[in-house]
Amino acid sequence: MKCRWWVLLLAVMISSTACSNKTAAPVEIKANEEDCDACHMGIEDLHSAAQIILEDGEPKLFDDIGCMVVYMQEHQPKYEAAFIHDFDSKEWISFDNSTFVQNQNIHSPMNYGIAAYETEQQASDMQKEQGGEIYSSKELLEKDLKGTKHGH
Repeated sequence: MKCRWWVLLLAVMISSTACSNKTAAPVEIKANEEDCDACHMGIEDLHSAAQIILEDGEPKLFDDIGCMVVYMQEHQPKYEAAFIHDFDSKEWISFDNSTFVQNQNIHSPMNYGIAAYETEQQASDMQKEQGGEIYSSKELLEKDLKGTKHGH
């Protein structure tokens, strides 16, 4: 009987350890039901949405990549992961590993004009086609985005 309890205890410990090492994943955002944590506008365009998963698991949601970057600059949150949508595939990708193109012709909800790409090559192709500036996530976090909003 004692042996079964030890096995059960060991199984619980292993499963709880496995759960705690889980990588953060993007949360579902409900269009027209949730607001941006930076500008407080409703999130309507899910393909422009962005999010940060804080270390405590709390998600911070944004309607525009620019809103998320400004929030990160102002609050410097400790986060487990940050996600944006790839401009072409519309799939969630890691903010930290992405390359960005900023151009006034790129439509985004708050007019920051930022498109995210999973690879540098995709960003370079977009820049050749549409113009604009290329940034890494680190460079984007160092940029004064408030002065670059187009039309707001």
